[in-house]
This record gives sequence, structure tokens and C-alpha cells, in this order.
Amino acid sequence: MKKIFYIIIILLIYSNTVQTQSGSPIAERKVPTMNGHTFPSSSHFGSSFITTHLHADLGFGLTSTLKIPGIIIDDYEIFSFEGQILFFNTAVRYQQRFTPWLALYLSFGMAGRVGTDISTIMADGVNTLSGGDIGWLIRITRSEKFNLSGTIRVQNLTGNFINVTDYFRDIINNVPDPSVTKKVPAMLVGIGIRGAYAFNPTFGLQFQGDFDYGETFERSRTKGYYSIGLMGDVDFLPKHNTAVGLALGYAITSAPEIVMGDGGMSHLITGKIGYTGSDDFELGVQYTYYNVNLNNVDEKPFVSKILLLLKFYF
Repeated sequence: MKKIFYIIIILLIYSNTVQTQSGSPIAERKVPTMNGHTFPSSSHFGSSFITTHLHADLGFGLTSTLKIPGIIIDDYEIFSFEGQILFFNTAVRYQQRFTPWLALYLSFGMAGRVGTDISTIMADGVNTLSGGDIGWLIRITRSEKFNLSGTIRVQNLTGNFINVTDYFRDIINNVPDPSVTKKVPAMLVGIGIRGAYAFNPTFGLQFQGDFDYGETFERSRTKGYYSIGLMGDVDFLPKHNTAVGLALGYAITSAPEIVMGDGGMSHLITGKIGYTGSDDFELGVQYTYYNVNLNNVDEKPFVSKILLLLKFYF
């Protein structure tokens, strides 16, 4: 890890030197714009544009009513419940542009799930992931309508899991040293690609793909995590003088901060409505519908989540 941070420091010094020697950059709009089209941000789609900004989002989601099976002891089932599970997440990211082709970003966030009543809390527990990442966004190519960038990052997460049902199951199965709580750190290294295409001032398209490899939340195991997504959007400001933008996206991911564990893939459908009339900030509301895998429920639950997004450009 020390070598990675030494490399980051060297690149930071080098990028500042290049910026100083190259003189003042050509003035550009603060918000990401190509071919007269302004591209919106999303909590699940990273931007491909080299900008300086501060991004924050806050989201809450809820499952439909789920049946949570209990523990079978001599043909009897105990601790069987029905209820809902609440999902929440919050994240803050800061990105600093050093040159027209290089930016450094830092982020911190927390995601979690918890039952909405005592029965579902007892059955599924309280599960949270917290941590952040540090990485570089590097422009690969840009034209009048197309922008493509790559990312390199290091991510550090800590999982905190409180589960009474698993504790009783471990006792029944004579698992050594059973515990109600588990705290597991995980570090990952990843690469990715992000792109955007502006058809005209009204319509745009963004896409991304990421691969991370590192530790899991089961000790002494490593694995790879995948994520790929596509989002189209329409901005009504250029043609209709209405500062409203709409976006619709689809993504497939196994990222632990989304699936809340190490199991399976999640399919996300996202829709966003936002304000597009400012050169200094973005404000929007995003709706996300996706599936997750939970060990303690009979069926695969689907989550409906609402997020508030706010982004300032400098």
C-alpha cells in the first residue's frame, strides 16, 4: 500500500508541474457539456468529464413485505417473521481537476440495511458498509461529441454485521466462537472506463464499466467485482427553454456497496429528474429499482429507493 500512495503523490506533483508550464487553460463551462448538451450526474454512473466538483447524495429504499423463515428444530420452525427491510445510503465525493486530461477524486460513504420492526431486525440483523476510495480519472480521448476516460482507484470498506439468527444457527451447529457481531475490513483495487456521447443539444448518452479485485467480507477470500451500465438523457433547456432534464439508465453490478454483501448480481433501473438551468450546480431526484440477494428470506427481494443528489462545480 505504501508504494501505491507514493505513486499517487508523484503523479500529483507531476500533474501540477505540467499545469504550471502549460499556461492558463481555455475557458470552459463548469458543468459537463459537449455539442451544446449538458450531461446529468447519477449516483450509479460515474462521470467521464475532468471537472472540479463536490457531489453528495442521500437515499432511502424499502422492500415489499417479505417472509423471513425461522430456524428448524425437530420439525418445528421458530423465529419466522414477515416484514420489510429498509435500505439507506449516503455518499460524498470530491474531485479536483489538475489538467484538462487528469483529475484526482476522493469519496466517503455509508450504505446499510435494517428491518423496519423488531421482528425483521432480529431476523435479518443490522448490516452496514462504510469506507471510501481514492483514484485518478484520466481522459483518453475527446471530440466535439464524444468523451472517453479511464479510472484507477483503491477502495477501502469495512463491513459491520449484527445478526441474531445467524448467531443462534452457529450455536446449534456447534460453530467455534459464535458471535452476534462481525466487523470485517476489505480493500480492493480497480480500473474502469467511462464515456459520454452527445447526439445534439437535447439528447445524450453515458456508459461505464468497472472491475475491482480484492478482499471479500469472508476472511481469507478474494474475488472480482463487476459493474457495467448505460444511461440516456434528455435536456429540455436548449430547445424548449425549460430547465428540466430527464435520465433513464440500466446497470448490472456485483459491487458490495450495492448488493450489501458478496453474493450475486443486482440489476438496477434508474430514472432521474433534475434542474439544468445552472452553470454552478446540479440538483435532482433519482428513483432506483433493483434486486438484492438476502440469505434470510424466502424470495429475492426488490428494493425501491429514492435519492436526492446535489453537485457543486468550482
